[in-house]
Amino acid sequence: MTYIVLDLEWNMGNKREELKVMPFEIIEIGAVRLDDSFNETGRFSRLIRPQVYRRMHWANKKVVHIKNSDLKDADRFEMVYSEFLTFCQDGPYMFCTWGDTDLTELQRNIFYFDCMPLSDGPLEFLDVQKLSGYNNGSPKTRLSLEKAVLEYGIAENEGFHRAVNDAAYTAEILKKIDKDYEKFTSFNTYHAPADVPSEISKNYGSYVKHISSCFPDKSSLLHSKRIKTLFCPVCGKKVKKEIPLFSANGKNYQMSGKCPDHGAVKAKVRIKKEELEKMPFAVKTTRLINSAEEDALLKKYQKSISSKSE
Repeated sequence: MTYIVLDLEWNMGNKREELKVMPFEIIEIGAVRLDDSFNETGRFSRLIRPQVYRRMHWANKKVVHIKNSDLKDADRFEMVYSEFLTFCQDGPYMFCTWGDTDLTELQRNIFYFDCMPLSDGPLEFLDVQKLSGYNNGSPKTRLSLEKAVLEYGIAENEGFHRAVNDAAYTAEILKKIDKDYEKFTSFNTYHAPADVPSEISKNYGSYVKHISSCFPDKSSLLHSKRIKTLFCPVCGKKVKKEIPLFSANGKNYQMSGKCPDHGAVKAKVRIKKEELEKMPFAVKTTRLINSAEEDALLKKYQKSISSKSE
């Protein structure tokens, strides 16, 4: 497996100029290529001449160390992206990014400029920011790249907020993370699974993630058996629900039950919309919970029932 540690810098327009299909235009692609032992095998660093948001937004100027004059002789996105794919090489590779936004913005730019898609479904990748939290014993903690570099004792030889520099720092952090945590991959869902056979179900040991294909509408999704059915994440057996699928906030849905062999089970269903077709699909995460979590969920359910009856 080859690892492509990716970082992007982008520009944006004012509210009048903003395109919903591409709110951020990429102006720099930086990447570090690693082999399966995390040895560096190459670097990619290219500026991109903007074609939509042609002048640097004032907010970007404060963060990104790129001037309009730096971009005037750069190549267009289509050419740089083609060269980037060549850099990624043939054979299987996995993207690694700091956080989960770069792959979405890259695919928005790919679509806008009518380039070859990275994938026709969810894209599995390593979110190094998330893995760093696992490595430090705080899975929900999300440090900035600068703070993580400091905490891992990595020498700051280059400035931040240039794509290849940030990619290199991310690669150095990845090398310091226990390899056991690599199993906790993430999925970018710019594209939802195309159909039911393409749906993703992955067991991470402590939890199971299922990504559905699209439904015609939200009601169809919520009434679907494959969304409403509860399974034990350990043995895979169907679990009788004690708390049906409900929402405390109208966004995320939850349900729970008890596996006779492994105890209380909770599923959380997040409803998302496919980027291009705007049709709903579900990301369902199922895991075991302790008695305190079980009690807290019951209280949320009772509160939601009470509020509906008022």
